[in-house]
Amino acid sequence: MNPRSTWLLILAALGLGAYVYISERTPSVRVDGLNGPRIAFESISAAQVTGVEILRSNAVVRLEREGDTWRIRQPVADLADRSVVEAFLRSLSRLRPRSWIPSSQLDAASGGLHAFGLDASATTLKVETGSLRLFFKLGGLAPVGGQFYFQRVGDDGVFTGDAGLLDTLPENASAWRNRALFTVPAADVERVELRGRTTFEAARTPDRMGWHLTRPIEARADGDRMEALVGILQRTRIAEFVSDAPGADLERFGLQLPEAELLLQGGSNTLVHLQIGRSPTNNPALVYVRRMAATNVVLIPAAAILPLQGTLATYRDRHLLSPVGASTRVDFSAAGRNSQLEREGTNWWVAGTSRRRARNDLVEFFLSRINALEIIDFANDVVADYSRYGLSAPARTYGFQTGTGGTNATNSSLRLLVGETGDRDTPLVFTRRSDEPGVYGIRRADIARLPESALQFRDFRFASSNAVKVVTVHQGRTRTLERSASGDWTVTAGEPGAPFSPAAEETLHRLGFMDTVPYTVPNESLYAGRIKDIGFELTLYFDSAAPLRKWRLRFVTDLGALAAALSNFDDEPTTFSTELPGDLFRDVRRDFSVFPRE
Repeated sequence: MNPRSTWLLILAALGLGAYVYISERTPSVRVDGLNGPRIAFESISAAQVTGVEILRSNAVVRLEREGDTWRIRQPVADLADRSVVEAFLRSLSRLRPRSWIPSSQLDAASGGLHAFGLDASATTLKVETGSLRLFFKLGGLAPVGGQFYFQRVGDDGVFTGDAGLLDTLPENASAWRNRALFTVPAADVERVELRGRTTFEAARTPDRMGWHLTRPIEARADGDRMEALVGILQRTRIAEFVSDAPGADLERFGLQLPEAELLLQGGSNTLVHLQIGRSPTNNPALVYVRRMAATNVVLIPAAAILPLQGTLATYRDRHLLSPVGASTRVDFSAAGRNSQLEREGTNWWVAGTSRRRARNDLVEFFLSRINALEIIDFANDVVADYSRYGLSAPARTYGFQTGTGGTNATNSSLRLLVGETGDRDTPLVFTRRSDEPGVYGIRRADIARLPESALQFRDFRFASSNAVKVVTVHQGRTRTLERSASGDWTVTAGEPGAPFSPAAEETLHRLGFMDTVPYTVPNESLYAGRIKDIGFELTLYFDSAAPLRKWRLRFVTDLGALAAALSNFDDEPTTFSTELPGDLFRDVRRDFSVFPRE
């Protein structure tokens, strides 16, 4: 053999031995014994421990490290509670003998090893660190406060150490176990299947932003509820490990025919399979659950399974619409009238032959309200005749379009159809989406306050300086006020009335910036009697700087705190109902009356 190769092998072996010694050696301390002798005691590095085995009363618990986790190998195969294992190992690594009794002096001690709790009944601890196997016997408490007796096989005599180590040593196998019902991350769950009184399957949407039901119907699922269902169970802690026997009597736990079964799946794998049983007769706050991956039966808080006990409707998405805030066009259709809103940059416009600026705040408020519409009743998922719901000829239609058009643009559209049963005493109105076959019941009050026309979003606000003429009709009498080039107001026709005052200018200003949303009036003849009763009408004319040319108000209601008027803007035929504060109406009537002030 080549001498050079031999020396190289010897040097390599020495190097490996040095590495093992350096990597596995731990700090040592020297302990004084009785009457002068001393002994060295090496501590344990928690990071180097790869296995732990405890023998207590003929019961063995064995744990092994797997990467960043710890697993129980005996008496059952299960995941260990990492925090419990690491707390014990940290305490073990801090173990330093306080005192030492040499073996030569043990015979003189009264009772021998039994006196120290180190006889055959002592707990035996085996610690594995790489290639080393360390054995300990853990005895009883010492008379000196906070200490206990222990031996380490291979060392002479008996040591005393901090009894805090015993506090971190679990009493039985169950105390080492991870008490999470399951440890699969919620983000890994792609499908949920529930079997029981309610049966369904649900899957994440392809973009993983939501959930949809795939069985027994195809429908949108309540994403928040699905995430909560998985999340609550994932955070659930096991109250008690009841049985690990594969042949356990399932009938006694209500698991022979489970109340429900839950399967959580990822890809083609079943990640979690739980069977839900009944509650113990003496503790209804808990419920038996069988974890099929380990075939064991555990008890968990009954509150954790409440998300599994809803009807199918419980798991459906009750948002009527998907978010429509990114729409670039909104179409309105009601009572045979069609109108559109269009977004241009950050501004909204009322589309048509003459484009008018819309109020951005009102449009955004409308989009937020329609996003918030809630399904109260899943009326019918398979509809043969939409006419019974008033949806073959909808009373209203709202269309939402995103995208800007063009060959390379991505466009999408959605229509909401609103029916009318004719019975206004019913609390619900039926609706449907153009992309779904089902019919849904929505609160009538929520629909009633939605605008029916794009014209309702037109920016009608004006500066009082833009008003150039005011015509008042009051109890059959008429008066016309006009602003001169110098800015003065004079009566140019009709009754003289009271002189124009600075207060009247303030009233015009308040009218111009009144924050109100006009609503279309399908049949203004219904208000004829009210118009006659109030007997007050005002028409404002504006210069070219204003967004309006003319605004006619016929007041129909004075409720004290609130007044209402039928409004017509410019020469457009649509009539709107406009609400304004009661004190503003009284100021209008006072400042523009055809009668002199008293």
